[in-house]
Amino acid sequence: MTPTPLVSVVIPTCNRREALARCLESIVAQTYCKFEILVVDDCSCDGTPGFLTNFAAAHENVAFRSERNDRNCGANASRNRAIRAAQGEFVAFLDSDCVAQPDWLEKLVGAFESERVAAVTGRVTMPPPSNIYELTLKGTSCVHGAGAAPRLVAGNMCIRRSLLLQHPLDEDLKYGCDEEGIYLRLKAAGFQQVVVPDAIVRHEHFFDRRSFLRQAFRGGGAAAWLVYKYHLPTRLDLLPFIMAYLTLSLALIDARLLAVPACFFLLAFAAVIYNELCRKGKTLMETVCCLPMLFIYYHLRLAGYVSKAIQLRFSRHGLKRVRLSQEPNRTSE
Repeated sequence: MTPTPLVSVVIPTCNRREALARCLESIVAQTYCKFEILVVDDCSCDGTPGFLTNFAAAHENVAFRSERNDRNCGANASRNRAIRAAQGEFVAFLDSDCVAQPDWLEKLVGAFESERVAAVTGRVTMPPPSNIYELTLKGTSCVHGAGAAPRLVAGNMCIRRSLLLQHPLDEDLKYGCDEEGIYLRLKAAGFQQVVVPDAIVRHEHFFDRRSFLRQAFRGGGAAAWLVYKYHLPTRLDLLPFIMAYLTLSLALIDARLLAVPACFFLLAFAAVIYNELCRKGKTLMETVCCLPMLFIYYHLRLAGYVSKAIQLRFSRHGLKRVRLSQEPNRTSE
């Protein structure tokens, strides 16, 4: 790695002008000095183009470029467009509703200690919850520990650009980012991926009932898409629920066999509670308060998962499936 490599900060955005302003100001204030900012406006209609023009004029000393999609293409297509236009050795990803700590880039880049480190991800914090929906989703983007990364987080990660050109984000995934796909492909190729808990961004995404329900359903669909594309086993967070409903019919044989789905339901909720306490960092009281909404969340996630899995299995979607045991660049239909 060169002593001070150029980092391209990629920010896709759509109709988030006010949040984007806070995001960009946090990048300008970085302690790491060698970076460029690339914003891709995904056909916003809230005055974002004019704001970006004014921002560039007000920050002439910052390497800043913006591009605009002629139609709404989705976040992954916008990210890929920026990756192709980037000039940095590394590409750092930040969502337009995130605010980075001043040493964010410095911490991320400092973790690339060898050529085998392909990607680095940091910690995402959230503002204090203002309603039950935000409390239920508290900790969703948390990555715990340090060292080897168990996953990547789209709104706070940095990846070698050369590898992103080989493994572009999948634009078939319309909602969310393909960070899990990138993580799996880089892992299969033998690269290291690292968590840096001191590289912090604050995710200022606020939820109401509608956005909460949409997040749950779309998240399930994205999980099914990932499972189908990469030939993965059923998601562990949903498997006990699936088994519970599949075994309910045993009661038609003998009512005592209701104990089987009951055990699966208990296992499902035990796993949910463990996840909330130990992985998402909620308190016991917060978890108890969220239990009704968690029940709704996981069942909507399950509905999204099943409907998307059926769609992928039986429709003509043209999605290329990838076997991770093969060479990273080989795909199978």
